[in-house]
Amino acid sequence: YGWFQWLLLGSCGAVYAVCALSTTTLSFVLPAAECDFMLSSSDKGRLTATPLIGMCVGSYFWGNLADARGRKKAIVGALLLDACAAFLSSVVQSFPAFLACRFFSGFGIIGATGLIFPYFGDFLSLRHRDVMLCRLEVFWTIGTILLPGIAWLIIQDPRFNLTAMDADFQYKSWRVFVAACGLPSLLVVLLLMPFPESPRYLLHSNKPEQALVVLQRIFRVNTKLEEKDFPVESMMCASEEGEEEEVVSADTNGNETKAPLTWSARWHAFWLRKKLLVTPPYIGLLVLCCFVDFGLMFSYYTLMMWFPDLFERFSQFSSLYPGVSAGVCEVSANVSRSEIDGRPDCPQVIDDKVYIHTLIVALSCLPTALWVGLTINMVGKKLMLVMMLISSGLAALGLNLVRSSLENLLLSCVFEAIVSCTEAVLFCVICEIFPTKVAATAMAVTVMSGRVGAIVGNVVFGALVDQHCIVPIYMFGSLLISSGMLCIILPKSTRPERPQ
Repeated sequence: YGWFQWLLLGSCGAVYAVCALSTTTLSFVLPAAECDFMLSSSDKGRLTATPLIGMCVGSYFWGNLADARGRKKAIVGALLLDACAAFLSSVVQSFPAFLACRFFSGFGIIGATGLIFPYFGDFLSLRHRDVMLCRLEVFWTIGTILLPGIAWLIIQDPRFNLTAMDADFQYKSWRVFVAACGLPSLLVVLLLMPFPESPRYLLHSNKPEQALVVLQRIFRVNTKLEEKDFPVESMMCASEEGEEEEVVSADTNGNETKAPLTWSARWHAFWLRKKLLVTPPYIGLLVLCCFVDFGLMFSYYTLMMWFPDLFERFSQFSSLYPGVSAGVCEVSANVSRSEIDGRPDCPQVIDDKVYIHTLIVALSCLPTALWVGLTINMVGKKLMLVMMLISSGLAALGLNLVRSSLENLLLSCVFEAIVSCTEAVLFCVICEIFPTKVAATAMAVTVMSGRVGAIVGNVVFGALVDQHCIVPIYMFGSLLISSGMLCIILPKSTRPERPQ
């Protein structure tokens, strides 16, 4: 443990920040592209749900690819697909084509989001794993902080409206913003390329010689000694079934090395991993983690994507009814009614307060992200998960009580600060309670369940926000609180104690 892990934290953190940037891009596209695509609230719900459908399809695909072919390869492929989809979505002119491109953007970015934790965790000992993994959450917060800044610099600047108003091909500032949010996915691939494949994955893939080379490299970076000074000469390589171990030499002559697995052997190993995942106690733990992430993302992702639009509704309400105080649901109902009645001018410029309020909400997550990384070992992952889920559920229920834009902003900050770090703690739990050979798949299935929750949340919120927004808000709170209650039964770890 040393400089290598800290350098890897910087690169993996940059990847995770890009994941946040790509995942939340549409939160500013909702109000900015409203006029170009003539979006209703239901259309906005469909728009935010479409990349989530891509995430559901992609998470299982990337999880299996990572277990079969390697963590790093899957992460790089996922980032490249996200960048291509972002660039393409910035130029397509029809709403259905834009939806299709955002589907593939979600399909790609979920691979990097779900796999960066198992990849980084494989380079860490149990002593440092929880703290370092939670430090990744700081980078997610940085990504959400950068988003409103990039949006304000590009969307509000008329110089980025690159086409005339009546031209057939439109490339307005919000399209430039979408393309700009895809560029970092390419840049972080360059940051990740110098780092090796996970040594733990290599060991479980019957490649002990390659795993030893990786560990020698880590030793050299951390100690400044030569690789020949590394005291380990051979490694213990578990069999496919994990029931016995054998010594595999890693000498320079290549003695006792194993032949590469055939396709039939890979297929057999694939089904062995799946069989392990659906047998007790892992199947029960997987169902529990899936339910928790479903409730978490049903609430968190929906509100995160709709916060800029809700702030814009408060701004419009203030201009329509100066000096009148109202809650979230009243504001949404009155603004939507005025849109139905037909206001003469479609709003082309988002109020600056929307960017400022979104930035404040993102900044509120930074102290919590730092606090989680410092205290997770003292408090404990399970207790922290229970506390965060229940308190964020209470904050979500409080949205029904706000009476002004300021109160809405303050409660949004409280909710976002707590709930933004909760999934990171859940990921730490998953890395601990599932064996290495199925950890990536378990993570992928859990993430997929979370994205299903986010899809349902966005569709429900988009359909009900105008007239019955009190219903989804109560759903947010009750799901978070019930998830927190269920986390009480999580075990500390199911992994056997390793001999000293």
